[in-house]
Amino acid sequence: MLNFERLQILQKYYDYIQKKTGVRDYFLVGGALRDILLGIKEKLDDVDLTIAGEPIGLYAQMEKEAFSHFITEKFGTITLIPKEGVMQGIKYEITPFREESGYQDVRHPDDIRWTNSLLADAKRRDFRINAMYYRFLNIKKPVYEEKKVLDSTTLLKVLDREGFVFLENSGVLIVQNSSLIDQLLQNGQMDSDFLYYLLDIQHFAYCYGEEGEKTDSDGRFDLQIVIDPEYGIHSLINRKLETVGDPDIRFQEDALRLLRGLRFVNVINQKLLNNENKEQNADPLNKVRLFDFETETWKSIKKNHDLLKTIAKERIYQEIVKSFSEGNPFGLVALVDEAEMLPILFPALAKTKGYDQPIRYHPFDIYAHIILTLWHLQQINSNYLVRFAMLYHDVGKVGQYEQYGLNLTREEIRNILAGPLNHRFSSAELMKEDFRNLGFSNKEIEEIKRYINEHHTPGEILMGNSQNWTKRLRKLFSEVGYEKLQNLLDINIADRLGMYNPLQNSSDLTDSYYLKTLVDEIEQTEGQFKKSDLAITGADVMEHFDLKPGKLIGELLQVGFDWVLGDVKHRNVKKQILANIANYLKQKK
Repeated sequence: MLNFERLQILQKYYDYIQKKTGVRDYFLVGGALRDILLGIKEKLDDVDLTIAGEPIGLYAQMEKEAFSHFITEKFGTITLIPKEGVMQGIKYEITPFREESGYQDVRHPDDIRWTNSLLADAKRRDFRINAMYYRFLNIKKPVYEEKKVLDSTTLLKVLDREGFVFLENSGVLIVQNSSLIDQLLQNGQMDSDFLYYLLDIQHFAYCYGEEGEKTDSDGRFDLQIVIDPEYGIHSLINRKLETVGDPDIRFQEDALRLLRGLRFVNVINQKLLNNENKEQNADPLNKVRLFDFETETWKSIKKNHDLLKTIAKERIYQEIVKSFSEGNPFGLVALVDEAEMLPILFPALAKTKGYDQPIRYHPFDIYAHIILTLWHLQQINSNYLVRFAMLYHDVGKVGQYEQYGLNLTREEIRNILAGPLNHRFSSAELMKEDFRNLGFSNKEIEEIKRYINEHHTPGEILMGNSQNWTKRLRKLFSEVGYEKLQNLLDINIADRLGMYNPLQNSSDLTDSYYLKTLVDEIEQTEGQFKKSDLAITGADVMEHFDLKPGKLIGELLQVGFDWVLGDVKHRNVKKQILANIANYLKQKK
């Protein structure tokens, strides 16, 4: 069911902007309204509004003292950010009603015309679930003699029959019929007489869901109004993502909508599942319904997928990062693959499809193994950079295995593993190329690269002498810190889970989890030990051994550092470190 009673959450944001700007008759529009109704949002970080009028005139008319503010004249968007108070930092974006035409760059309209028609504004929007408009109005509550309870099916039937419905228990009026909307909104302003007329002609006190707005002692209440000309309520209840109008036209106007559609379904579904998992006694016979694509919309996404090549990398970056941060990365990759976008977004990953691996390690091709490891990783780690590292950790195996097919000798294979074709290094290089093309920053790429380069290191630690595990973890801890080391161990766990091979006993992860425990112990008892924490300096080494500055000093400091890592508590003593270095120099001679 939809959460109409929660629309009251929006009221404080709406009321604030009206009072602070001195302008009335706004409509809150877009994702906030959608997510509140679905029950997957509690508060807003940004608020999208619309209103009748022309942007320059509205901007001049507004009181702006309480805000940092600016206007983007080309597209008419006014941005207001409160400087202080409970709304401080929340971004309000106001774009007046408009009509659009001509999309030569497959992204932005060539012609924008300002209008006073909400109906015309709704026609330009991407998906029906994003074309609902909200406001509230304090009015006298109507009285009905008879009560009727609606479920989702009967609610839609009433809307289809009447074109509107007032839900008495939650204080919500929904208006869908275009003729009624035209009469209700005169030049973008609410006609209160017609509003009361709609409430009067309804025969029953319809109730749906939980209680909402309470009536004041004088019989008045805040009516929550949803204007829904594109039947977004139907899409929310039926859990279908559907474009406003012809999907081919919508996607050819703005090709980013192709990827936004995938992201909406992906992130919304994950948040719905997160909500279900929070419930203590979820009904196993009443599982949460997830979103899918309306048939013609999905056909059009696949048909027009090639248009994605025209979109600036910065816009694509925003969409995929949102999905990898807030949604289900495995699910997004699956949708991208089915929509034939994989070679466009992730070229190196696309080449792993159908490329088999040695059966003694993996019963699947490289691609299946990668996305299965991604699935396991996202259950234990929400860092989007770690998730992207998992996505590309094995893409270099294609080149590595191609060389194996040349009947190489053991020595030649060892040379491959020691060189750039080792998939730990080649995967990182392929990631750098593909992710630069997606707009990732150098800092992000370097962190992902480190995870890929080191993704076998925890396994190598486990294959070594267990007495050295703590020392080797300390070294990694020193280099990358606590959080990144735990991320690396999560990658190791997911990689092993994604093997699905009983010959490798990949489901027994007690040793990997033990490494995580050791890291926690190091963090709690010692913290991150860096070279700067070493009890000696280069000057100490030069003075003690009568040496001049040079590469040897760095080498000797590293010798001392590696030795101290074996027992930080007891070995980080100047005299002991110098003695260990002296022994090293003696053996070196």
